[in-house]
Amino acid sequence: MIIDPKAVTAAERILNLAAYLKEKLPSGVSIDDITANVKGYDPEQSRDQQGRLIGEGPEWEALRRKVRRDLEDLTTEWGIESEYDESNRLYRLRPPFFNLEERRELIAAASTIRIDGIDGVAGQIGTGVNDLETGTVVQVHPLVATLRDAMVDHQKVEFLYEETLRTLEPWALGKWRNSWYVAGWEPKNEAFRRYRLDRISGTISRVGPVEAFVVQDWFDSELAFDLDPNSWGHDPLLVARVEVDQDFGPSFISEFQGEVTSKSDEIWEVEFKVRHYQSTLVRLLAFREHARIVSPPPLQSLVQDHLFAVIEKTT
Repeated sequence: MIIDPKAVTAAERILNLAAYLKEKLPSGVSIDDITANVKGYDPEQSRDQQGRLIGEGPEWEALRRKVRRDLEDLTTEWGIESEYDESNRLYRLRPPFFNLEERRELIAAASTIRIDGIDGVAGQIGTGVNDLETGTVVQVHPLVATLRDAMVDHQKVEFLYEETLRTLEPWALGKWRNSWYVAGWEPKNEAFRRYRLDRISGTISRVGPVEAFVVQDWFDSELAFDLDPNSWGHDPLLVARVEVDQDFGPSFISEFQGEVTSKSDEIWEVEFKVRHYQSTLVRLLAFREHARIVSPPPLQSLVQDHLFAVIEKTT
């Protein structure tokens, strides 16, 4: 059946796109998939007689810009974010973001929720949940349950971390870049510490009496899991302006927490603060030719010097 794309409004087309992206999780979809299967796009535009997508010419450029604008509107107008996998040329929905209160509620419920007929372990939500069962898929590390209980009871915990036995007052649990962390006070070293749960060997033991510690007033549970070096670095402040290819805009914003200052069909200009030069250099280079520094000159020089040094080592 041929669908007349003109019979579908822009809003309907964009929501159809969101539903299609959700349906195809976690595999992702290409522009070919989107334009052939999402109601509102012309399934014959920029295709040959065999129905294969032609990736060049005016029709292709118009179709590609239309999909990009729709993905951008999906983010800005509807709050639904996608990400682009360059190596496979696929688009996927980004996982949902939870604010502090939602995160606390999720952690509190994590070890008590079970879904009949779905494989998984205690302390994990969404291990095998598909889109027919729930609209939200969240992974909660199995050690969260023990740590949550120890936090509630103000009881210390012990665990093996990188072959060293650690004793910790667990003050908070949180997530950064898809990894779970516990933050708290380590009495032995008299220092605040953060540990990644997937680097803990074996189980966690609760030790000593309950009500054994008090969370200090200076502790901020939000900042405890902000591991972006540009938040806590001590290099002189720079304000970076970077041009980013449109397909990589959302992932660049997620990486640097920047602000989009201008947009076109092809390029986003993003501004963000830099307080840690070395980490910024490494993260910028990960975007390769898809991100180009506009200013300031010191940041441009930093990248150029690094690239020249690499060239010298390889010649």
